[in-house]
Amino acid sequence: MRLAPPPPDVRLPWRPAHAGLLRALAFATAQVAGHERAVSLALSADAPGAIDLPEGAPNAMDAAQLRAAGPLYFAAELEAAGLLRCGELVAGLFASGAITQPLGPVAQSINTFWRGRRDRLQPGEREAIFNRVVEQPHFDRLMMALCRAIVAQADNADDRGVRPDLREQTGLAVAAQSLAEFLAQRIDAMASIAVRDVIDTINAAIGFLRDRMLQSAFGTHSLWALIATASSSDGMTPGSATTVQSHADRGRAGQAVLAWLASNYQSRNVTLDPRAPADADLIMSAQRWLDATPLQPTQATPALTPSLPIAA
Repeated sequence: MRLAPPPPDVRLPWRPAHAGLLRALAFATAQVAGHERAVSLALSADAPGAIDLPEGAPNAMDAAQLRAAGPLYFAAELEAAGLLRCGELVAGLFASGAITQPLGPVAQSINTFWRGRRDRLQPGEREAIFNRVVEQPHFDRLMMALCRAIVAQADNADDRGVRPDLREQTGLAVAAQSLAEFLAQRIDAMASIAVRDVIDTINAAIGFLRDRMLQSAFGTHSLWALIATASSSDGMTPGSATTVQSHADRGRAGQAVLAWLASNYQSRNVTLDPRAPADADLIMSAQRWLDATPLQPTQATPALTPSLPIAA
């Protein structure tokens, strides 16, 4: 009696840790590049189709500046999560010799991050930019109206096609225009220049903070736990990996919505088709943003602040 051959091995595609965060970071980098190209074109005297528009009319610079809104919001949420603060703290501890465990190749990345600390925006400068662009509570109110208008389009299609609702179309157009005008007034030249520096800094910090050997040196097992531990140690936010991840998820979802806004804010007849993959992704991003609970950092009492553990 012959036995049947064993079934073939099941091969699962490799998925890196924090794949969603890395995709959002790559998308932010691409958005920044598009923003820089659009600004350059808008400033060029030879821009094709350049005409004089009446005061207050949407122009090429408005569209160019709005391209920076998504990456800036994404960065603002990661800043609120404590990611860059954690990166700077870890780099400082490494430079001082407080981290005694061998870290392998990631040590070079940490050293490079530390040496470049004077060449990038400082925490206070980043905070000033974020507070201006994502001014609360006005931004959240306008963003919530836009996300609700987007989600309302989810049931406007059936097997026979899209069934536009005039009231929902108008509401979406008004919400998009309101948020676009709000952001266009706040993304000034400084924010436009700073967005590249901020995204590059986040990219560098994530590059070493997600290293397993570094996380083990601090007694943690994930990027979110490491950031939460570092945030607790400097007295800024309660240590909660869930809180940190919620900020990151909200930033990812908001960035996707704002990227759509930058391309569609001038449209008066916006119809989303839930059956189309791109529109379905937009609707899901809007719903994820609505589902995320706004999280505000609180000042912890120094006497109750736990110390940052480092394995010897």
